[in-house]
Amino acid sequence: MQAVLNNVLRSNSSTSINIDGKDYLYFGGTNYLGLAHRVELLHAAGKAFASFGWSAGASRLTSGENVFLLELESALASFGQAEAAVVLPAGFMANQAVVEGLDSHVAVWVASSAAHSSIHAALKHAHGKLVIVESQSEINLDLIRRHYKIGLAEPIAVFAEPIEAFDGKLADVPQILASLGDGDYLILDEAQSFGVLGEQGRGALEHFNLASRGARLLRSGTFSKAVGTYGGFVMAADELIFEIKENASCLRGSTSLPPLLCAATREALRLMQDDRAGTIKRLKSNINYLNQLLLDAEIISVQAQVPIFYLPFNKTVLRLRQTLVEKGVYFPPMSSYFAGADEVGLRWTIQAGHSKTELRRLVEILSVYA
Repeated sequence: MQAVLNNVLRSNSSTSINIDGKDYLYFGGTNYLGLAHRVELLHAAGKAFASFGWSAGASRLTSGENVFLLELESALASFGQAEAAVVLPAGFMANQAVVEGLDSHVAVWVASSAAHSSIHAALKHAHGKLVIVESQSEINLDLIRRHYKIGLAEPIAVFAEPIEAFDGKLADVPQILASLGDGDYLILDEAQSFGVLGEQGRGALEHFNLASRGARLLRSGTFSKAVGTYGGFVMAADELIFEIKENASCLRGSTSLPPLLCAATREALRLMQDDRAGTIKRLKSNINYLNQLLLDAEIISVQAQVPIFYLPFNKTVLRLRQTLVEKGVYFPPMSSYFAGADEVGLRWTIQAGHSKTELRRLVEILSVYA
C-alpha cells in the first residue's frame, strides 16, 4: 500500500497503470485524448530521429532552428487559427516567455491567486506593478482600474485560465475580454483547455465563439496534456510572437525542443485536426456520461464541462480514496500540488479511452460518498 501512496509508476497505458506489479484503473494525468500512446507519433518521431538524433543540439540563436520546429510552429498556428506561434522546450516556460516578451509594454500585470504556478513564477520576472485577485471571477479591468487607480494610458496584461486546474471550473473569458481597453493584453493559459474545449479541440476561443486574431490576445500552453507529447507554446499576432522571440531570454538561451518531439507533436496536431476516430467526441461523450451517472447517484449537483472532476474535502473523502485503492482504482494524491489553494478533496480526470463500464465501476465506488 505504501508504494501506491508514493505514486511511483512502473507503466502507464493512459487509462491503466502499474505500481509495483499491481494494475490499477487510472483516473489521473492529462493525456485526455490518449494521443501519447498513438503509434503514428512514434513513427513520426523515428523519422526525425534519423535526421537529428535525440537533441536539436543548440539554441535558436545558433543552429537550433530546424525544419521540424518550423513546421510545428506553422501547423500549430494553422490549427489554433492564430497569425503565428512559437514553440518552447517546456510548457512551464511559455508564460515566462510571454512576460519577458511583453514586459517593456506592460504597466500592470493581473492574475488570480489560484493561477498555475508557472504564471506566478513568470510574474517574478515582471517589472510592472502586480495585482493579484482572489479568483478569476474578480478579473474585471474596469473595476481593477478604479480600485487601484490605474490610468487608461497604463497598459494592463491579464493572465486567465479558461479551465482552472484545481477544480475544472470555466472562466468567463468573454467577460474578461470585453473589459479590456484598447491597449490591454489578455493571456489565456490554455494548458488545460487546448485539445479539450471547442468542437475541434482548438480551445477557449472556439468554445466561446470568439475571434482569435485580436492584436493583444495571446494563448500560452503545453503539449504535455491533451496533445500527449512535450513542450510549450504561445500563439498570437505576428508582432507579439516577434517580441517574444526577440526579448524572451528563456527562449533565446535554451536548446530548442528536440526535433523528434517536434515531429511527434506535429503528427498529434494532424490527428486532432482530422480526428477520423472521433477521439475528441469520445472525450466529450465520456464527460457527459459520467456527469449523468454522478447526478443520478446524487454525488454532484453541478455538471462538469471538462474532464476534471472534484469533490470537496470532508472525512468521507479521506476514507474514500483508500477504498478506491483497495478496489483497484487509482486517483493521484493532489494535496501537495494544490497546497494552499484549498483543503483538497478528491480530484480526478477522465480520458477518451475510458469505457462506459469503467466509468460505471467508478461511480459504484464513489456512491458511498453520497
